[in-house]
Amino acid sequence: MKPFRISNLQFLRKKQYLYRNPGSFPAIVFAMLVGTYLDLFFTGIGMYSFPIRPFADVFDIHIVFNLVGLPILIWFFLWGGSRMSKGGRSVLIIFLSLAGPVLEVFSESKGLFLHSEEWKHWYSFVGYFLFLLSVWVIFTKTNGQKS
Repeated sequence: MKPFRISNLQFLRKKQYLYRNPGSFPAIVFAMLVGTYLDLFFTGIGMYSFPIRPFADVFDIHIVFNLVGLPILIWFFLWGGSRMSKGGRSVLIIFLSLAGPVLEVFSESKGLFLHSEEWKHWYSFVGYFLFLLSVWVIFTKTNGQKS
């Protein structure tokens, strides 16, 4: 009779893919905090507003996007960026930075987002570029990787 070996049981084996991926938690928390504070700052000075938002009587910002949507989007960004070369990551950051103003214009047309007259959409491009770049730097520094 063969001895019972637990290591042969497929369902008890460690899933290696969970341990090979670098942790993205610090970068996601950083992105949530920076995104929330920037939204609070820009809505506070009147540069933009969110006319349709949950908990409108409590928050001036779209808090659900900052606490749910942004972490999911940043996780996909980090997941994709960690599987690309440095050049591919650069293109990804530029593409996402260009997509930001386009999505802002779209959300303005749906009434979800309003800018003041002083706002220029290239501000969004530069802001998203610096935001994604800083999130990537935090991600690589907290995981001991080279950019």
